[in-house]
Amino acid sequence: MSRRLGIKVAGIAVLLLAAASAHAQGVGINTTGAAADTSAVLDLSSTTKGFLPPRMTSAQRAAVVLPATGLVVYQTDGTTGLYVNVGTPAAPNWTAVSTGVGGSSQWSTTGSNIYYSAGKVAVGTTPSQFRFTVQDTGTVFRVQSNNNTGLMASLGGYGQVQVDAPGVAGGRLALLGNGNLGLGVVNPTNKLSFASVGGKKISLYPVGPSDYGFGIAAGRLQVYTDGSAGGDVAIGTDNAGTFTEKFAFKNTGALAAGGSTGTAGQVLRSSGSGASPTWVSPTAQEYSSLVDIQTTSTVSLNAGQLEVALPGMSTTVNVAGNAKLVVSLVVNVKNYECTLCPGAAAYLTLMVDGAVARTVNATMNNGTSSTMTPTFVVPVTAGSHTISVNGSALGKAVVFGSTWPGASSLTIQVIQQ
Repeated sequence: MSRRLGIKVAGIAVLLLAAASAHAQGVGINTTGAAADTSAVLDLSSTTKGFLPPRMTSAQRAAVVLPATGLVVYQTDGTTGLYVNVGTPAAPNWTAVSTGVGGSSQWSTTGSNIYYSAGKVAVGTTPSQFRFTVQDTGTVFRVQSNNNTGLMASLGGYGQVQVDAPGVAGGRLALLGNGNLGLGVVNPTNKLSFASVGGKKISLYPVGPSDYGFGIAAGRLQVYTDGSAGGDVAIGTDNAGTFTEKFAFKNTGALAAGGSTGTAGQVLRSSGSGASPTWVSPTAQEYSSLVDIQTTSTVSLNAGQLEVALPGMSTTVNVAGNAKLVVSLVVNVKNYECTLCPGAAAYLTLMVDGAVARTVNATMNNGTSSTMTPTFVVPVTAGSHTISVNGSALGKAVVFGSTWPGASSLTIQVIQQ
């Protein structure tokens, strides 16, 4: 045996021993001489170089004969990137596992769980016209934050946010970019809009089959309670959670003002802008705009006699606020005939709360009569006022309130300001 042949035999022996060792322990390729990881058949280690798989076009990849399951190549055209055969050698299924420059990965999983196709994502279905679709027959979608100050979700930008009814876009809820919210309305025109159908609209406090809330029926806005004994509708003010009732519509239909429903026959009187109205017992003069008194009583006055109150020509009126009293008088006056006597002058004085308000007179020839019909407008303030008429005579005795030609009258019309 020559020396050269001996060297060749020795080299072959070393290679066989190295192959046997590599087969048992794995192959480590590095610059430090470190052994391969015990879990790896091939362990590549470097901080300056990488692993370069076979590179080929999509046509070349498709032409690989009986590619093993798990075979990896890098595709250089079309959608570039790493591809792995997740099928079998007889039925290859090349799937992109990474994205190259300018490429995009189209990924999906087995069944109808998740897809990614042409920039659209679908869970539980295939991609549709929406960028993101979730569909399932059970519990579908949940967003949860375990941070009390965390933001659950934020929807921004332009356009609408819609919650669809089955097969109807926006059939349940629509939120527009301007903040308008529609329930059953695709394009709400107000900050909160409901579908144009009758029935209950807002349920504030359901109580079994009954309810507290708002509804629409037959062109009417309904505000309702559950119909219990305390089921009132109250209007008032709130201060730090304390409610103060101003008005209330009782379950019986009674109206309460300031917490009081008053008593039978009372009416509600305004207390002005500074206080709640109150229930009072009405009088004829207070709540009738017209007061009419007629009398056939008479009184005779001598010439120069001090004026006296005409009998039956006095009344009291009550007004709720500033008002004007339109006072109309019809007073019959008679001047008896007297030989060689002059004529007479009769005077009527309108008194308001004991003070002279207006005066009027009439001149009569001897033995004649007259009917005095003056009308006065007298301003008054809120409260009770006594209206009366006095009479006096000059030149000759006269009779006021004569039954000829008829009864005298005092008529007062109240005009509230």
